[in-house]
Amino acid sequence: MNRGISDRFVSMNHVGQAPSPGCMAAEGRYGSGRADAAPSLRGNIPALTGARGPAALAVMAYHTAMDPSVAQPQAWLGLDTVFARGSLGVDFFFLLSGFIIHHAHRTSFAEGLSAGSWLRFVWYRFARIWPLHLVTLLGALGLYVIAVQVFRRVPAEPGAYEPLAVVHNLLMTQTWFGYGSPNVPAWSISAEWGAYLAFPALCFTLLRMPAAAWLVLCGVALLPYALLDITLNPMLRIACGFFLGMCLREAEELWQPSRHLGRWAGMLLLAAALAGCWILPEGATLPFVIAFAAIIIALSGGADRLGHIAAHPVPVLLGEISFAIYMCHAVVWSAVKNLARITLPASAIGSPPLALAGMVLSVGVAYLLYRGIEIPARNALRGKMRTALPDLLPRTPALRP
Repeated sequence: MNRGISDRFVSMNHVGQAPSPGCMAAEGRYGSGRADAAPSLRGNIPALTGARGPAALAVMAYHTAMDPSVAQPQAWLGLDTVFARGSLGVDFFFLLSGFIIHHAHRTSFAEGLSAGSWLRFVWYRFARIWPLHLVTLLGALGLYVIAVQVFRRVPAEPGAYEPLAVVHNLLMTQTWFGYGSPNVPAWSISAEWGAYLAFPALCFTLLRMPAAAWLVLCGVALLPYALLDITLNPMLRIACGFFLGMCLREAEELWQPSRHLGRWAGMLLLAAALAGCWILPEGATLPFVIAFAAIIIALSGGADRLGHIAAHPVPVLLGEISFAIYMCHAVVWSAVKNLARITLPASAIGSPPLALAGMVLSVGVAYLLYRGIEIPARNALRGKMRTALPDLLPRTPALRP
C-alpha cells in the first residue's frame, strides 16, 4: 500500500495546551517574536480545525476506495480521479501541522531554549499522539495474527511485523530507520514525532532569521515537490511540509496576507485544486502544495467564505475526530475485508458498496476512539507530568469531549 496516507492532525481546546499531530485545532499562546511585527492571528481558528476533516476523509478514500482489491473504480462516478489524489491529504496535514504548532508555541521559544520548555512541549505532543497510535498498533497486530492463522494470508509488508520493527513502532521511530508500520498510516506519525522533537530549536532559529533568509529557505523546501517523488522519502516530506507551514504562520504574523486574498479566495483555491485532479499529470505535487498553503492562509484570516463553512460545528467536529479517522481507518477496513471473506460472496469483497461501508464504519469507530481513548488518555498523561513536575508544567484545564 502506498505510503501517502497520514494525521494530523493538532487539537487544542484550551489556552496553553499543545495542539495535535499534524494539525489539530488552532488555539493557544503566541505572540510576536519580533519587536516590529504587527500581531495578526489570536486564539482559536475553528476554520482550520474544520479543514482537517476533509483531508482525513481524502486519505481514507485513497486507502479504501482505491484499494487494489476494490473493483470497478468507474462505479465512483468520476470521483475515483479525486480519490486517487487522496494521498496529498498528508501534505496538507504536514503544512497545517507546522502552521498550527508555530501558531500555538511561537512565544514559548521566542526568548530562548530550556530543558523545561522543551520537555513540556514534547510531553504534550507525546500525550496527544501516542495513546491512539498504541491502540491502533495493537489492533493491526491482532488482525495480523488472524490473517496468518485463520486465512493463511501473508501481509504485503511482512517486515513491519518483525519484533524490532514493532519496537520501533512503539517508540514512533519506525520511519526514521526505514521500518514499515503494521498500521500503515502510522508512518506519518513517526515523521511528525521527529518534527516535534526538532520544533523548539527550529522555532528559536526561525524567529531570529531575517525574513529574506527564511523566504529563500521556503523556496528550497519547495524544490523537492517539483524535482523529486517526495512520497518516497517520508522524512524529507515532513521536513519540507512542516517548515513551510511554520513559515506560513510567520508570514501571516509579519504581513497578514490573509487580509488581501478576498472573501472568495478559499472557494476559488479549492476549486482549482479539485480541477487539478483531472488536469494535472500523475505525480504533480507542487501545484497542490502551493494551493494548500494558500488555502491555509485564506482560512486563517476569518473573513473567507470557505472558512465560514469550515467553522460550522459539523465540520469542526469532523476535524476534531480527524486524527482518529486517520489512525483507525486502515485497521477498520482490513477488519471489514476479513469479515467479508467469510460472510459474503467473493464478488462482494472488492465492491464499492463494501468500501463505502468501511469508510462510514471508520468514522463511527473514530468518534468512539476520540471520546473513549484519545481525550481521556491525553488528559491522564498530561496530568501525570503536571504532578511529577509542577514547576515545569503549570496547571491548565483538562480537555473534555
